[in-house]
Order: sequence, then structure tokens, then C-alpha cells
Amino acid sequence: KKLLTLLSMKKNAKLSTASVPELLDQVQTLTKGICEKYGVSLKVSYSVDTLSMDKDLVCSALVNLVENSAKASAPGQTIRIQASQTGFAVADCGRGIPEKDLQRVTDPFYMGDPSRSKANGGFGLGLALVREIAAVHGGTLMLESSVGEGTTARIVIGNQTVTCR
Repeated sequence: KKLLTLLSMKKNAKLSTASVPELLDQVQTLTKGICEKYGVSLKVSYSVDTLSMDKDLVCSALVNLVENSAKASAPGQTIRIQASQTGFAVADCGRGIPEKDLQRVTDPFYMGDPSRSKANGGFGLGLALVREIAAVHGGTLMLESSVGEGTTARIVIGNQTVTCR
């Protein structure tokens, strides 16, 4: 399903003004089960009420990032989503991504640690999908990570950057 979404995304994206609080509520609802499974909590905050976006695509991207963060986090940790006029940031305090893998994790089918991905049922498409969703919105996916400290994934809409930590 993700591969089909990836292939058809550019021609099917529909940008319109969408409610950020409604989007974040939807993401919380959709990720409740995975957060419970991994024993993590999700906190959301926003400094903007609406953004021009394809709400379904951005929801899919944020759900994917939260799932990745939940899998990388220890029970009891908190994942944070922050929304601003320049986009979204998903931050965790999980295991982090090794420097050698950081540039490649958005490549389709790339798995830095195949054993971990197989254990969690991944195919290596999630971050490629998120990167394409950012591109559809005229933006980029930026990843910052430190092994043992966590990862922040930013979906920057347009060509602006935002700092969220």
C-alpha cells in the first residue's frame, strides 16, 4: 500500500487550508495503539491553527514518524509533535540513528539494522514516503539524530527551517 501511495502521490495531492489541531487530534487517535504497544506517550503542541497542506498525506507522514519514534523509544518515554507555520517536527529520546545510516534512511527499502526492521515488520519505505510527502508540499524532510539521545524529524513546508528543541 505504501509503495502505491508513493507512486501516485504527486499527481493526487490536493493542497488546501486545513486545521492543524484537527490533524494532530487525528494523528493522536491513529497512533494510540502503537504508543500503548510500546509504552510511550505522545504530546502535541502547535503555534498555528491552519496550514496549506494535503491533510491526508501529512497525517500519513506524521503517523509514520510517530510509529518510528515509538519503535525506537523505551517504555515511559515521550514523543513530541510540534507544528508551526513552517511545518512539523516529531522528536523522541530513543536509540537514535547512527551517522553512517542518517543519509540513507530515506532511500526506499534501506534498513540500517535489518534485524530490527524485520522484528517490527518494516520494509524500509516509511521515511521515503515521508520525504516525498514533504516534497509534494514544496519542502524537505530533515533528520537530526544522536545515538542514545534520540531523533528529530522535521517536515519543512516551503524552503524555511524551524528549530523545535
